[in-house]
Amino acid sequence: MPSIIKTAASLACLATVALAGPINAGSGRMFSRRGDTDCEAGKVFYACANGYRGCFEQDPCALPPVATTTSLPSGPAPTTITTAPETCSNGSVWQPTMYNLLPGEPDKAQPAVTYLQFQVQANQPEQQQVAVFQGIPATAQKCYLNWAQAAEAERTFTVDGSGYSAVQQLTGFPAAGAPVSSASIAQYVPADQAKTQHPDFTFWDKQSKDAATHSGGEVDCAEDVYLKVSLDTLNGDGRVYMEQDAKNGFYITYTC
Repeated sequence: MPSIIKTAASLACLATVALAGPINAGSGRMFSRRGDTDCEAGKVFYACANGYRGCFEQDPCALPPVATTTSLPSGPAPTTITTAPETCSNGSVWQPTMYNLLPGEPDKAQPAVTYLQFQVQANQPEQQQVAVFQGIPATAQKCYLNWAQAAEAERTFTVDGSGYSAVQQLTGFPAAGAPVSSASIAQYVPADQAKTQHPDFTFWDKQSKDAATHSGGEVDCAEDVYLKVSLDTLNGDGRVYMEQDAKNGFYITYTC
């Protein structure tokens, strides 16, 4: 009788192990016993040491640990930088850079100056100038040439004879560092004289002791504006000289 009891006990233990399912220590896999987790046909439930747990068609226990197979971004997400459009407010540009031109010596170039001076006089060399305005917004829509004179105590301004000028907008300008002379700017002087402006300085140095501003006509807007200034002898010879500063001389106004 004892041997029968011992045999029954052994059979019970074997049944318990069979229901738990085999464990393969080498592969790190463990199969669940039937009824613990239900899988659809063709899949087997796995609980692996590498972190895989669930129903799979193939054994996942030989795969790398779950943590190393997660797809991670290789770097920070790209940043889109939006540049705000350039804003433009109505304004003005004063104190242009001036270059003397000597038609009698067309290749002669001189350093830049600040004053305004143009002349056609007997026994004197003719002098013209180029005025260079920079810093006008690219989005400016309308541009106007003007000139101003401060009160008598705040200006150096003389006109001898006619002050009737001719102002032509150049189509270009010599490259930076290149000499600026009558010869070097000749290619940029427009053949069409229709847009030539004629600011008239005649008598204004004497007839007004107060500050005054004067219109010189419309010019084409550009970030850099180049103007050739000379005396128009329609009203005879003459000479104009003015020290230019924040209150005196040529300036350009622009609207956006």
